[in-house]
Amino acid sequence: MTTATPGNDIALALIAQDIMFLRRFAHSVTAAPDQAVIPIFCMHNYMCLIIHESYQTLCHVAPEVAGTLAYDCAPAIERARHSVKLYDDKYKELDDVGADFRRIIDEHRQEFLGNTWLPLARPLERDLVLWRFRGRLVSTSHTASFFLGFPPHAFKDEDALGPRLYAIAVEQGGYIAAAAEGLPWQGPTALDAMQKTDLTENEVRAEEHYRRSFDPALPEEIKASLTAMTCALNTVDILLADDTSPSSATTLFKLRYTTLHHALSSLRKLDDQYGAGLHPPDRALLKGILEAPMSNLILQAHRGFRNTLVHYRPTRDAQERLSLDAPLYGLLDAYFPADEARSLGGALALHAAHLAERMSTWCDN
Repeated sequence: MTTATPGNDIALALIAQDIMFLRRFAHSVTAAPDQAVIPIFCMHNYMCLIIHESYQTLCHVAPEVAGTLAYDCAPAIERARHSVKLYDDKYKELDDVGADFRRIIDEHRQEFLGNTWLPLARPLERDLVLWRFRGRLVSTSHTASFFLGFPPHAFKDEDALGPRLYAIAVEQGGYIAAAAEGLPWQGPTALDAMQKTDLTENEVRAEEHYRRSFDPALPEEIKASLTAMTCALNTVDILLADDTSPSSATTLFKLRYTTLHHALSSLRKLDDQYGAGLHPPDRALLKGILEAPMSNLILQAHRGFRNTLVHYRPTRDAQERLSLDAPLYGLLDAYFPADEARSLGGALALHAAHLAERMSTWCDN
C-alpha cells in the first residue's frame, strides 16, 4: 500500500518491517512453544511497543487499514510499551520506577518466603528466578513482573506459566497476523538457532543477589531496575544476535538504538541522583559508559530520529531527503551530519555489545 502524503510511505515501510519481524518471531514461538517462555519475557515490551505505535500511526496515515486490525487489551499493551523507557518515562521519576520494583520485590518476598514450618529449611527458600541465555542474564522474575505486570504467584506454577505466556502471544498474534496479511514476512529468526542448553534457570534469594550486584550504596529497588536494564541490553545484544536476516536489519537497528538511548538516558539520571555516593570503581565504570563518544552521540542525537523510529512518521524537514530505496530509508543521513551518520550506522551494534558487557559485569559483581 502507498500514499501520496509525503512521509507516509516511509512510515508504512517502517511499520511493515517491524510487523514482519514480529510475525516471524510469533511463528517461531508457535513452532517451539516449550523454548519460547523466556524469549517472550524478553520481547514482550518490544512487541507491545510495535503493536501500540504501529496502530496509532495507522489510525492517522491509513485509517482504513487500522479499522481492520484487532487491538485488544490496549491499557496493558500501552503500559508494557512505556516500560521500555525505564527511568526515561516522562510520567515517572527515577524513584517512581524504584517504587515499582520495591513493590515487586516485597510481593515476591511475601509470596515465596516463610512458607515452611521447619526452621532449618527456611534458608533454602528462594524468591527470585534468574534466566540466562548463553551465560548472560536476559530476564528475572522481578524484571518479568515489571514488563508483563505478572503477580508473583504466576511464577509459582511452571506448568501454568507456559500456557499463560502462550495465551499472551496468541492475543498479540491476532493483531500481528492481521497486520502482516499480504506481506512477505516468512524467514528465520533468532529462535530458530536456539538450543535448549542455551537457556539456564537459577533460583536465588533476592536479598543476597542484590547485595552483590552493582554498588553497595544503591538501594535494592534501584539495583533491581538496573538489572532489568541489563536484561534488555543483553536481549538486543545476545538473544537476537542470531537473527542475521537482511529483512530484520531495520527492526534490529531500531531495537538496539531505542534500548541504548533509554538505557543511557536512564544511567545519566542515575548518575545525577546517586553518582556522588558511588564507590570509586563503580563511579569510574558509570563515568566511562556515559562519556564514551558513541554514548554522547546517542544521547545528543536528533530527537526527530528517535521519534521516527518509535512513532514511524518522519519530521517534515526530513521527508524530502528520505527514500524507500536507501539503507534505513535514508533516516541517518536525513537527521545527522555525514560523519555521525556513518558512526551510528557502523558502530551501533558494537556499542550495544560494549554496554551490555559493562552492565553485565557491574550486575554480576
